[in-house]
Parts: sequence; C-alpha cells; structure tokens
Amino acid sequence: MPYDAARDPLRALSPSASSPARTLRLVSPSDSADLDPYAKGVWVYVPGDVSGGVATIRVTAVGAASDAETVDVRATPGLQPLPPVQLRRIWATGTSTGLFFYALADR
Repeated sequence: MPYDAARDPLRALSPSASSPARTLRLVSPSDSADLDPYAKGVWVYVPGDVSGGVATIRVTAVGAASDAETVDVRATPGLQPLPPVQLRRIWATGTSTGLFFYALADR
C-alpha cells in the first residue's frame, strides 16, 4: 500500500531537532562513505554475545571538521540510542562487528 497523506497528521509540520524522525533505515558501517542523508539520530542493537560484553562504535559527527575527528562510543547489549547527536559516518574500522544500526532522518 502506498503512502497516504490523509493518514499522516504530522505531514505539515516542519522537521526540527526534537520532532520525530520521518524515516528509519538499517545502515552498515563504512570507512569510505558517509550516511546519506546524515542521520538525525542512530539506534544500535548490540547482541548479547558481543566480545567482552561491551561494543565499541566509532562515529564522526555532522559538525566535525574532518574525518579524523572520531569518537568511540561504548554500548552494552540490547537496543539503545547513541548519544543525541547528528552523525555523518559510522566507521567499520574501530566498530565492533555484528551490530545493527538504525539511522533516523527527516527525508
């Protein structure tokens, strides 16, 4: 069934940092490609059998001046949001394997 604007009471609202995201997609870490579009937020699912019990996620924020500006975020098993910052890249190098990333955006 296609999108039905009549069933979407929020369609006329302008997107903002605090408004609900309009799209959700599964994304994969990459050392060569930014997220397109950049993510308004990201949720991660860390399986219970992750090595050492804590996963590492290497990210670059939208406002970073270069790719060299990375931050390693730690996450325990389960589904959880990453810190509330817009992200442009989730790196394969430096990120634990076997994780699932869900990017939120307004388009």
